[in-house]
Amino acid sequence: MIAPGLKASLPFSVGETEMTMFASLSGDRNPLHLDADFARRNGFAGRVVYGGLLVAMISRLIGMELPTRKLLWTRIALDFRAPLYVDEEAMLSAEVVGLAQAARAARLRITIGAGDRIIATGFAELALLGDA
Repeated sequence: MIAPGLKASLPFSVGETEMTMFASLSGDRNPLHLDADFARRNGFAGRVVYGGLLVAMISRLIGMELPTRKLLWTRIALDFRAPLYVDEEAMLSAEVVGLAQAARAARLRITIGAGDRIIATGFAELALLGDA
């Protein structure tokens, strides 16, 4: 059951396989994501994980880590604050901060962190289906 204060988290890392598959699927071959030397020459510690893969982790959390499958993701807003690097361990956390039963809607606060860095913050809005 979805209720205010409900929390879920998902530890993850993005490796070479996911980066290659996303580049192929999306057609985004920006060297910032694929070429470590290019990324370092442009001020980064290494290859930067695609933002789209971070969004995919949020989809996974909503679809698989919350206590019901009767949710439809309707909106997301993310502020990217720092890069996540390939093979870096990260933690995605979400908390239900709003619930409107009459409107059959919920709001999640989202944070993605790696070590002591905040990678992204934001929110997702969900439609509640059936008896979610």
